[in-house]
Amino acid sequence: MKRALIRRVQIIRLISRVQLNLGDRLYLRRRMTFFSDSVALPWRPLMVATIVLAVRMFGNEPLAAQATQLSNDPTRVQYRPSPNVRVVPAIVFAHYGKRALRLDLYLPIRSKEAVPGVIVIRGGGWMVNDRKESAPVASALAERGVAAASIEYRTADEAAFPGAVQDVKAAIRWMRANAKLYGISPDTIGTMGGSSGAHMALLAGLSNDDDLEGKGGNNNISSRVQAVVAMATPTDLLRLDAGGRSVVARFLHASPAQNPKLWARASPVNHVNGGGPSILLMHGTADENVLPEQSSSFAELYRRSGGQVELVLIQKAPHPFWNYTPWFEDTMNRAAAFLHRVATDLQKHSK
Repeated sequence: MKRALIRRVQIIRLISRVQLNLGDRLYLRRRMTFFSDSVALPWRPLMVATIVLAVRMFGNEPLAAQATQLSNDPTRVQYRPSPNVRVVPAIVFAHYGKRALRLDLYLPIRSKEAVPGVIVIRGGGWMVNDRKESAPVASALAERGVAAASIEYRTADEAAFPGAVQDVKAAIRWMRANAKLYGISPDTIGTMGGSSGAHMALLAGLSNDDDLEGKGGNNNISSRVQAVVAMATPTDLLRLDAGGRSVVARFLHASPAQNPKLWARASPVNHVNGGGPSILLMHGTADENVLPEQSSSFAELYRRSGGQVELVLIQKAPHPFWNYTPWFEDTMNRAAAFLHRVATDLQKHSK
């Protein structure tokens, strides 16, 4: 028993030495159960070392996906095409010189009226832009009557802040400009993401700064959104733990000491105003990477400003809960219901 505990501590220390994104550190710790149950004792440190080495060698690949392949985790949600969803892949939504950004658009087949639209942004410490990773979320939303665009964005290595947020804004403008073509309501467009993706979704939804718009295209179209769904959101970057701040430093290309104003500007909590969109915050109470207080404190501040916000604390759910079957369906139901509710309320007020 003592030897097993010592080995577990060694594994956690080994994980902590590698700079991982906000979700992957917790994901590796969750895989401790797999190491304990499925791998012979002498081989466990070697297995962990192999995963950590993979992170160092393939830094742009999501560690969670690699670990899933190694452990064959049956609880991680996988994408399966739906007969009720039409997918329009690889649409270019932004240009920066020769650089083109693409999205995959998931559309509900059976809708006869214009539907709400949402931009889905994956997490990954602002360093992973694979739009395919968000396919399960986008498809599930389309099954529930919401047009969802899973987008790629320029990572922190390619474009320093606010590059990624500008890409989200460009995707919003693209969806509004092409709303009629795809049966989307231009008056009900939102953003949705988890972890760092939630940060970008929330910041793009709240901010009105001209320099956050970027020059990706459709700049004569509004990037204003009517709804934001944010899961496990880092709302105040300075209040993250040391590991989280080190990830943010890579995103911002500066430490808090080097550029405190930039850190403040990149924090959604500093963009709160009463005229913002309706917001749904979801957060797991067992989140060790982004503490639930990041969402609850933001919700309180947003309410005081006069904004509309809903906070859902999911009991015993870890950081990336939306990627796993115990929580996936309920999360998608809540998100789609919220987006439809916002659309209905807007229609009532416009009459």
